Amino acid sequence: MTHDLRAKNLTLGYSDVDIVRDLDVVIPDGRITVIVGANACGKSTLLRGLARLLRPRSGQVILDGTSVHDLKSVEVAKVLGLLPQSPVAPDGITVGDLVGRGRYPHQGWFRQWSSEDDRAVAAALEATGTADLADRNIAELSGGQRQRVWVAMALAQDTDLLLLDEPTTFLDINHQVELLDLLTDLNRESGKTIVIVLHDLNLACRYADHIIAMKQGAILAEGPPIDVIDSAVVTEVFGLACEVVPDPVSGTPMIVPRGRHHAARETVSAAS
Repeated sequence: MTHDLRAKNLTLGYSDVDIVRDLDVVIPDGRITVIVGANACGKSTLLRGLARLLRPRSGQVILDGTSVHDLKSVEVAKVLGLLPQSPVAPDGITVGDLVGRGRYPHQGWFRQWSSEDDRAVAAALEATGTADLADRNIAELSGGQRQRVWVAMALAQDTDLLLLDEPTTFLDINHQVELLDLLTDLNRESGKTIVIVLHDLNLACRYADHIIAMKQGAILAEGPPIDVIDSAVVTEVFGLACEVVPDPVSGTPMIVPRGRHHAARETVSAAS
C-alpha cells in the first residue's frame, strides 16, 4: 500500500529548548530515506516526531492526510513501525517473546495469536540471524546480538512504513552491511517505505534512495545522494574537510576525510 508521511511547519523540542524548527519534509513513498548530520542536529528528534513519540510544539506530522496525533495509537502502529535509538527490554524476557511483541498491534478482541503471527516472528528471526537465540534471555546477549533482536521485533510488526534510529549501533561492519542489505531487500521486494538515521555517511550514500542532511534542526539539503553529497555539503554539515570520490563498488559518493596530518603532508609536498 502507498502512504503519505510528511511534516509541515514542524517544531520539536525538549524542556524549553527547540531542536527541530519550522521544518517541512515529505518522506518519499516506497523508497529508502536516510537522515544524516552531526551529533545533536535533530536527526533522532525528527524521527521521534514522525513516529508520534514526540508531540509537536507547533506544526504537525501528517499520515495519509490526518495528523498522527488525531489517530489512535493502534492505528498508527499497524502502519508505522519504529526502532528507537536505545530500546529497553523488560527484565527476564526471552528473545522469542520480545520479537513476538512486534505482533501486538495486530491483536484484538476478535483476533488472537495465530499461525500468521508465528510465521511473521519466525521470518523476522531468520532474516536477522537470531533464530538460534529465540530461547535465550535478552540480558545474556552481546550488544550486537541485542540490536539484531530489536530489528527483528520491528520487522515482525510488518508495517508498510519502518523508521529505524541508528539500527547499526553495536554491529560490526559485516553485520552492518548485512542489515542494510536486508532492509534494501524488504524495500525492493515489498515496496516498504524505510527511514533510517545513520552516522556512517558512506553507508548512507550507498543505501539511500533519498538522503536528508540536517544541521541545527533544519534540512540543509535533500535528494538522491549523487545529487546532494559533495565536499561543500559535508563540510557544512559535519565541519569536515574531505574529498568526495565515486565509491568503487556502488558508484555513489564516497567521503574521504582529509584530517590535519594528511593535509599537512600535502602542503609540505606541494611546497617542496
